[in-house]
This record gives sequence, structure tokens and C-alpha cells, in this order.
Amino acid sequence: MKRFPLFLLLLCITSFASAQRLEWKLGAEGFFDNSEGDGTYRTTMTYSGIRATPELGVSWDEGKHRLMGGYSGLLEFGKKHGYTDGSPILYYQYSTKPLTFTFGSFHRDQLLGDYPSFLFSDTIRYYRPTMQGFSFQHQYARGHFEAFLDWTGFRTNKDREQFMVFLSFKHTIGKINDEPFGKFSKHFYVGLEGYYYHYALTWHADEAQHIHDNLVAHPFVGYQLESRVTDAGIDVRAGALASFDRERGMEGGKRTPIGFLGEVNAHYKRFFVEDIFYAGGHQQPFGKQFYGAYYWGDTYFHASAYNRTDIKYQFVVNKYVSAYAGAIFNITKAGLNWHQVLTLRVNLNGSIGK
Repeated sequence: MKRFPLFLLLLCITSFASAQRLEWKLGAEGFFDNSEGDGTYRTTMTYSGIRATPELGVSWDEGKHRLMGGYSGLLEFGKKHGYTDGSPILYYQYSTKPLTFTFGSFHRDQLLGDYPSFLFSDTIRYYRPTMQGFSFQHQYARGHFEAFLDWTGFRTNKDREQFMVFLSFKHTIGKINDEPFGKFSKHFYVGLEGYYYHYALTWHADEAQHIHDNLVAHPFVGYQLESRVTDAGIDVRAGALASFDRERGMEGGKRTPIGFLGEVNAHYKRFFVEDIFYAGGHQQPFGKQFYGAYYWGDTYFHASAYNRTDIKYQFVVNKYVSAYAGAIFNITKAGLNWHQVLTLRVNLNGSIGK
């Protein structure tokens, strides 16, 4: 009789294990980004490397629950000690329509949106692709809602406590013209993208160190038109870009820049053109000392007028690999800075079990 509880425990474990599925992922992201020209708002230099992110884990209950672990490491071209700048991957994910909840350390590509450069600069995408915290995602017929917390700094005697709280939603308004056999898909939409970044103190901070708060918001309206016949489309949106930037404990330490932000994204088969135009107050008002710290957006938004144009051609595309070659043109009153860009993304996924 004493062995009966142990028998039940083993039976439960065996039954649970038989319902699990072993899952694996192998992702790779390569980039070559060489800039030339005016260096007023960004240092002209070359960023290059390839990042590998292997993951291994289990899922159960028909994939509703998932526990994954792995590592994300970067090999920068030309460095003798290659696979560096790494971060662990370890997260739990609950996914059932329409909700997805993720908790832990996970890759940023699990977010719903491909967020623009005023929120996440190119270098943030290259060098800080993982986030630590949690995310909530809700997708429905007319759009989606997404929110996450990314804890970006642990407080020590040298390092500041830092975190980002992010919010995004997009909602289709009016009639949805999306007939399954129609020639076009078209609709109007409204939305919001933005975040709050808290840049706190180190332990035993002196009086010269201050807490910073940075709130960035971009409400917008837009129109999207897709042609199923020619594999072409255009997405136009316009709105405000506003921020509240505060250095606590300083007289006159508040800044509230606001401006107009317009975006146009167009594609025809494998050709893509993306254009962003900003005009207004100087975003990131406290300047260069905080670039890459609590300013995560492109440094060009510190200019009062700025235009960015991306021209890309997708020369490899299949189920597992996507590769682009193109050029990026950054124009301000100070001059022109342009980039030659090559990017690669590989995603291999698999599973064993029920």
C-alpha cells in the first residue's frame, strides 16, 4: 500500500510526458550596415555581424503552453573573439486565440509590430534583440493590442536601474473591404505606439545624478491598399510624435517636444520603399549623453526636420530564409548620410511528439 502513491505519481508523470512535444528553434540574423556622409546626428561607421539564437524546449496541451530555453550570441565581423555580446533565452508562453502571454527572456521578433526607427533604432535591433520581462498580445478581426515590460538595467554601484513599458494598438475603422476573391484589400485604421522609459539611479548615487523619465507617444491614422493581382501595396499614415522628457530635481528639467510624423510604405513584388518624415521640436532633448541609454529611437529625431528613405530588394525569399539588399538615405538640414545595407534572416523550427 505504501508503494501505491508512488505508483500514482509515476503514472501521472508518464501521462504528462506522453502529452508533451519537444520543440526546437534555430534563428540567425545577419547584418552589414555601412554609413557615409554627414555625421552630425550619427557617427559614420560600419556595423556588421551575424547573430545565432538556438532554442530548445517543450510544449503541452496542444501547444497552448510552451517552455523554451536557449542563447543569443553575436559574431561581429573582424573580432578575434567572436561569439560574444550574448544573452540567455528562457521563457514561458501561453498562447490561445486571441491572447498570447510571454514571460522571461525572449527575442524581440515575437512582438506583433515591426516598430519604426523613432521607437527602436537600427543599432538597438542589431545589438539588443532580446528583452527581459513580459508581454501581452491580443489579436482580433479588426486589429491588435500589445503591451510589454522590458527590464533593461539592474541596479548596482555602477549601473542604473532601468525599464521600459510599451503600448501599441491598431484598429480598423469603417467597412473592411477584404473579399477573399477580390482584387483589392483596403481599409482605414487608427492606432497608437509609444513607451515610457524609467532611467533611475545607481546605489549610493551622488547629488549630480538624477532620475530621468521619458514618455514617447505616436497617435496616428492611416490607409492601407493591397492588390492581390499585381502583388503590390501601399500603406500611408500620419500623426503626431510627442514626448515628455524630465530630469527630476532640476529647475527647468522638463521638455515636451512635439511634431508631425508621416510614413509611407510601398512594395511591388520584391521591391520595397519606406519613407519617414518628421518636422517639429527636437526629440531626445537631453542629447548625446543618453543615446543608447534611455533614448532608444534613431538619433536623427533630434533634428527639427528629418527624412529617411529605405529602398530594398528582397533577393532571397522562401519558407526559411529572407535576405534584403538596399540603401538608406537620412536627410537633415546638416546634410546627407546614406547607408549600404545587407540583411539576412533564417528561421528553422521543428518539433517531436504529439
